[in-house]
Amino acid sequence: QQEPDCLDPKDQSTMTACAGIDFVDADDELNKVWPSLKKTAEENDRQSGGTENLDALLGSQRAWLKYRDTECARRGFEARGGSIEPMLVKDCMATLTRARVKELRASYSP
Repeated sequence: QQEPDCLDPKDQSTMTACAGIDFVDADDELNKVWPSLKKTAEENDRQSGGTENLDALLGSQRAWLKYRDTECARRGFEARGGSIEPMLVKDCMATLTRARVKELRASYSP
């Protein structure tokens, strides 16, 4: 299947497809940084002899995922049932995921 023209989308279907691609890219970025974040948390725990850092990271991420998904569903309600709703949701998910990556990188950088 041909990739949509995301530089110049001509219709709602293309805009929605492009928002989906953008979210997949953002989620891939999160999945790429996650192993190093987890490793840093585990190393911090080894130094302290506990599991608090990793537990906090995992708990925070689980809560954030729930927030992202429900917040983006809420934002989609602005166009409930309309053809733009899926695009709004995916755009929100991409935006919040990129912000989360930036936040996690900043908090776990040396």
